[in-house]
Amino acid sequence: MIKKAAKFPPLLIFIIDASIINFSFVLAYYIRFELLLPKLPATVPHLSRFYGILILVTLLWLALFKLLGLYDKKDITSTGDEAASIIGSVIIGTLLLLALLFMYRGFWFSRGVLLYSMILCSMLMIFSRFILSSVQRELYKRGIGVRRTLIVGAGEIGQGLANKMITEKEIGYKAVAFLDDDPQQQGKRYNGIAVIDSTVNVKKKIREMNIDEVIVATSRLPQQKVLDIITECESEGVEFKLVPGILEIIASRVSADDIGGVPLLSIKEIGLKGFNAALKRLTDVSISLLVLFLLSPILLIVIMAIEIESRGPIFFKQQRVGKVGKIFTLYKFRSMVPDAEKMFESVVAQKGGDIIRFKAKDDPRITRVGRILRKLSIDEIPQLMNVLMGHMSLVGPRPPVPLEVERYTSWHKKRLRVRPGLTGLWQVSGRSELPFEDMVRLDIYYIENWSLWMDFRIILRTIPTVLFGSGAY
Repeated sequence: MIKKAAKFPPLLIFIIDASIINFSFVLAYYIRFELLLPKLPATVPHLSRFYGILILVTLLWLALFKLLGLYDKKDITSTGDEAASIIGSVIIGTLLLLALLFMYRGFWFSRGVLLYSMILCSMLMIFSRFILSSVQRELYKRGIGVRRTLIVGAGEIGQGLANKMITEKEIGYKAVAFLDDDPQQQGKRYNGIAVIDSTVNVKKKIREMNIDEVIVATSRLPQQKVLDIITECESEGVEFKLVPGILEIIASRVSADDIGGVPLLSIKEIGLKGFNAALKRLTDVSISLLVLFLLSPILLIVIMAIEIESRGPIFFKQQRVGKVGKIFTLYKFRSMVPDAEKMFESVVAQKGGDIIRFKAKDDPRITRVGRILRKLSIDEIPQLMNVLMGHMSLVGPRPPVPLEVERYTSWHKKRLRVRPGLTGLWQVSGRSELPFEDMVRLDIYYIENWSLWMDFRIILRTIPTVLFGSGAY
């Protein structure tokens, strides 16, 4: 039996969802027939006429939520993913009901009630997930229900993982210790966490330290050793996770073949080509035009604020590398003083850091207006013009500068196989705080496993990331 960290039981979430679905339909009924038709009581069908359909709708939507994994997750701290699954399920369920209405005339249902209930249900369920998520994060911050974690591998990946657990307590993990087979690592401490032993004693340490989860954060272990660790975790009833290497990332594109009876594995083309690429492009253009139209009043205010605070151009232009290495001009709202480029080397020398990916929270070149624009990611909005011009996509890898690309290894260059994006997995997973190798790993995972559903989830996850300014400076 796998040990579980404390969390909201799926049955509780299931009951909350069922209650919200029923409440939404009853409220939608009163909105449709009481609020919008107050003077026509004779035309109003009695609420009891909806009972049978309501049972069908409740079961249908709950089944879709189950299929999309809303009740299988370890916790609900990722509200963006939950919101995407909820909206997707409600839309699919509504389309199925509309299909029944079209195909079977005897199946009666008010389309107005269906529409209002869909909107209400989505909003209330997302709100309920936000409340539960906030409560769970607060419990994790207080150390309640956290997973005691043993990290195998004290290298850069393992250290970054431990640092994430220390600095972001709300994710619900507590790094207890490292295990590493390198003799030079024995006895060392990283972020206050000690390397206590080698992987030979995994089972012993699980028992001694009351471990809930083991994470292998190194690619240096032989496959047989990893399988042994998995077996020992299963025997002790603890969860096991593995930080994927490049081979694990591309596993979704592996297909079996044979030559003369000899089994072979081949790698299929990435999914973001042909019809899929055209569909993604159509989505990019449609959403970009809509967003620019809706935000036009805000954009005018931003332009005036930049102009009033300091003289200089409204837009900051920079050369970036796009798909297949093509150079393009990226547009942002200017958030720094006009002569920021001339001050760059002196600021890097003063603050320290990598000259390629330099970012500092207290960069003296950033203006007061610019700091607000960066915190809310408003400075990125002009990149919608890059999307319309075909240089970028709404979702994709971060567009690198040419100097960065010059230092890429071969596997880093896989990021250039698709258009760069305004947002992506790296933005919703840490943004400026994420190490470069982890950023590349996330970008390649996105390319290898792309789908419109993944884009939709990333966009929804971007909203709270932008609102709370996570990792933005």
